[in-house]
Amino acid sequence: MSVHTIIGGGPDAGKSVSLHTLIAGLMLDPATVGVLIDGKRGVELACWERVAHGGIRTDIDSATAGLQWARDQMEERYGYLAASGARKITRGMGYGVLAVVIDELATFTLHPEKKKREAFLVPLHELGARGRAAAVRVIAATQKPGSDVVPTYIRDLFDTRWALRCTTREASDTVLGSGWAARGVDASTIPLGSPGVGYLLAGSAGPVRQKGFYLSDGQLSGLAAYAAELRATTFTPWR
Repeated sequence: MSVHTIIGGGPDAGKSVSLHTLIAGLMLDPATVGVLIDGKRGVELACWERVAHGGIRTDIDSATAGLQWARDQMEERYGYLAASGARKITRGMGYGVLAVVIDELATFTLHPEKKKREAFLVPLHELGARGRAAAVRVIAATQKPGSDVVPTYIRDLFDTRWALRCTTREASDTVLGSGWAARGVDASTIPLGSPGVGYLLAGSAGPVRQKGFYLSDGQLSGLAAYAAELRATTFTPWR
């Protein structure tokens, strides 16, 4: 089962638009708890402010605090599993999906202060490595998730990869994994002016070319308002 997703692509390839599609699908379930981190100073994810735990996090300190909070929630879930004898969180246990969403991941992984950068990476790695059974889902978007941007020990934890239009075949392989471009799966061949078009690698079937669903600002605002309304009228297991 796919758990963590990374979205990569060049400028204007539609990374943020694609990211919103995934956020909407998650947040329309009122049981979902979302930690939303926005490297564009909150401009991109602002519409989800009312349903994001702690609001939209835009600087590395608040982003790290959000990851640490999510890690604590994950530990609580593992404590529940240990006490109940279960192996993974499922519906009916009082916990929903814990979604950690990061737009412009490089803003934080390339932060100039080493201590702050490392403090961000530690809980991110823990959530990625141990989150599966605790219903933690990490979703991140960045231009090119090379090892200089995303350490390989973290990048390799993303089992779902979405390569939108890239500038080079090497960049496409960086998102999907080495060797796909040589087999004809090359996101650098996607023409300019095709935002949201890319190759999605999920599961064992291999990458599939597809186009993400476009949501306008008005539609996103409406969906976010509905997500907030659902949480106001439906019991949500915020622990």
